[in-house]
Amino acid sequence: MESTEEKTPEDLFQRSVVVVEDDSFMRSLLAEYLEKAGFLVSTASSAADARRQINAVDPDAVVLDIDLGPGPSGLDVAATLNTDANEVGIVFLTNYSDPRFIGEDLTRVHPKAAYLNKHMIEDSSVLVAALNAVLVELDVEAYRYDKRSDRPLARLSASQIQALRLLAEGKTNQQIAEARQRSIEATESLITRTLTALGLDSTADMNARVSAAREFMSQIAPPRSTH
Repeated sequence: MESTEEKTPEDLFQRSVVVVEDDSFMRSLLAEYLEKAGFLVSTASSAADARRQINAVDPDAVVLDIDLGPGPSGLDVAATLNTDANEVGIVFLTNYSDPRFIGEDLTRVHPKAAYLNKHMIEDSSVLVAALNAVLVELDVEAYRYDKRSDRPLARLSASQIQALRLLAEGKTNQQIAEARQRSIEATESLITRTLTALGLDSTADMNARVSAAREFMSQIAPPRSTH
């Protein structure tokens, strides 16, 4: 028997969201959160899959993991979304407090997008609030964790972050110079400045490099669950 209960405006107006996340558990969890919050949810596991879903669904918003594994990133997907003829709300959801940690540029984060850390999403409330903010173009600064002054390594420049990332990969000064297409002298100066900015003794070269690599890895690794 069909229900005669009067539907509310919320029942009649559901907003559509595509969740783009390569981790299957996280993808299912996010979909469950948003469905319970009243969104119509579609999911995608890669950049190519995301483009297919977005074209098929024409969503109001997209929740994007930045690191989607090999191939295009979430930032690459976002760059194709917003044009003069098309405006989609974007929430970046990532393990990285700063996109520079994975070699991305801060300027690639759309100014109207939200940027959240996965470990801060203990329930749906923060995610739903961020989605509501981008959907109605409210001030998203409260949801731009990539701009927080207290984020890890915020005091380092983009060049220093890049050098630190390469140090953490075990690269030598010469390899870092080649990767950045700079002279060995300029590279050694950059590394010295980076170690100094981290409060490390740059004269104790190997110990300082190990400590710098550990600092970087500790900041980009997802926090361990305390449960």
